Amino acid sequence: MKFWKKVLVIAFTYLIWVSSVLAWSVDHFQVKLSPDSAKVWEALDLSIEAVDKNNVAVSDYNWMILIFSESDPEAELPIVLEENTYTFKSSDQWKVLFENAVKFLKEWTQNIHVYDFNDDTIFGIWEATIIKDATSATSNIEIVSPENWLTIWVNKIKVSGTTEKNHQVQIIVNWKTELNTTSNSEWVYEKEILDLVEWENIFLTKVLDSDGKVIWESNEVKIKVEKNAITLTNVKVNPKEVDSEWQFDIEVISTPALRQVSTVINDVVTKLEETKQWTYTAKIFAPKEEWTYKIDIILQDELGHEQKELWAASIKVNKIELKSADPVITPEIKSDKKDLKITWLKLVELKTKSILTWDSVDWAKSYNVYKKLEDENLELIVNVVEPKFEIEITWDEVKYDYFAVKALAETGSWEIYEWDLSEATKIKTGPEMLILLLVSLFSAWLYLVSKQKRA
Repeated sequence: MKFWKKVLVIAFTYLIWVSSVLAWSVDHFQVKLSPDSAKVWEALDLSIEAVDKNNVAVSDYNWMILIFSESDPEAELPIVLEENTYTFKSSDQWKVLFENAVKFLKEWTQNIHVYDFNDDTIFGIWEATIIKDATSATSNIEIVSPENWLTIWVNKIKVSGTTEKNHQVQIIVNWKTELNTTSNSEWVYEKEILDLVEWENIFLTKVLDSDGKVIWESNEVKIKVEKNAITLTNVKVNPKEVDSEWQFDIEVISTPALRQVSTVINDVVTKLEETKQWTYTAKIFAPKEEWTYKIDIILQDELGHEQKELWAASIKVNKIELKSADPVITPEIKSDKKDLKITWLKLVELKTKSILTWDSVDWAKSYNVYKKLEDENLELIVNVVEPKFEIEITWDEVKYDYFAVKALAETGSWEIYEWDLSEATKIKTGPEMLILLLVSLFSAWLYLVSKQKRA
């Protein structure tokens, strides 16, 4: 009995100590929008204060926080944020104020959520009442894509944007062409625009009521169309004549900063690397059979526009005649595995789901989506054919997990292989439960048992 009384006393003392320590650590954030009532597009101040469970400021808090609006994902947030995050500095002294930094695009009761980036049990929420400004014609519609003053190399583009759901949208092109579409249930409208003029094109979108009257109007967006912007200046092959299956160098002079430059020789595709501005190079193994082979060049810019130059150069391959006394030279076998690097990951958080997309990868058959676990291991979640992954969200409980993507492809010998992992992206997924009291009691019990054994 004395032993168990001693155990209970030590456990009780331990819990009191834990409570006193937690009282001095950050428990939540006090978040405030000022004023707490404003019009659509009106700027508000945002203040965030780190406090303990007794609402006392914790002056040494210097961790990273995540800031977002669950009710209006398109709301404008402080421009100093980096991907919706901010790291407290010692000069902040537990409290930071962003002046005139938050603007809501929609009317109704809107909120701001603040979470500790590494511990989603530490958070704070504030709500503000946003009312519609009847004098503003631009408050409820905007063009999201294309970006203003974007340059493209084809005479077509998809125009998309946001407005209230199920509304008639009119797209004005160069002040004369009128195209109609309708916003969907996710507040998005889009339309492909054809026959753009070379050089400058202007887009404007409007929302019409049932009588055809304009009720909202977006800002103008201008883009440039420059045809034949990808230029192939020169192709050098050195040497121009090689033995069967031996290496040769190829150099392509073309527009700088292209996404991909490739050669095609005897149906084998080889990717070139940009070794300096305007210059792309590679070492290539010649085909086995004797012949003069044509070399095709494929150029692709950052927007995915592709230009092919057929028979841009050639290479002559000679058959090696080996003597019986000579040693047989086995050439290095070149893998036909293609580069399947995942690029341009983009996360969109809507009201009911998170959507992760990435650029489609040439030669990829499908994509594996992985969840990154706390021990840095990977858990395969799903295999998808399209470059898109969606997660349904329970908005009254929030959790964040890291996800990453690998592309899969097939070699000429039907071998399925997987490429390198993409960068990890933190995605809002759902609830997580932590039971701190049981963990504390269990730790105290283990301590007492180990001490008793040593005694």
